Amino acid sequence: MSGPLDELADKIVRVSDIYATHFDIDRSGDWPLLKLQEEVGELTQAYLTTTGRTRRPADDEARKQLALEMADALGMLLIMAKAEGIDMDQAMQDKWLHWLDRDSAVMEPGDASAGGEG
Repeated sequence: MSGPLDELADKIVRVSDIYATHFDIDRSGDWPLLKLQEEVGELTQAYLTTTGRTRRPADDEARKQLALEMADALGMLLIMAKAEGIDMDQAMQDKWLHWLDRDSAVMEPGDASAGGEG
């Protein structure tokens, strides 16, 4: 199955390939997961800045940086999905979007199968 996330992942992997070749980066093994973790750390820092919890001012530049760090984290997640042979379009359907296909998207309290909690 190919969908918008898969198509986006293909483009991001191409950019990553160019970057890795240019800077001689070995992306084998755990690299995608470790790089994703690094990017989530940078996202956390940008979020804390944007919400006024660092010494840096929460200005328009901080908000722009937050968006860029979100893009980095999403990009690395899609690179990891490609490396692991995961169809993210299908995974999103199975985990999140299937609720829209039901007669009622109302869940019982405590239902941990939706909302990304499991």
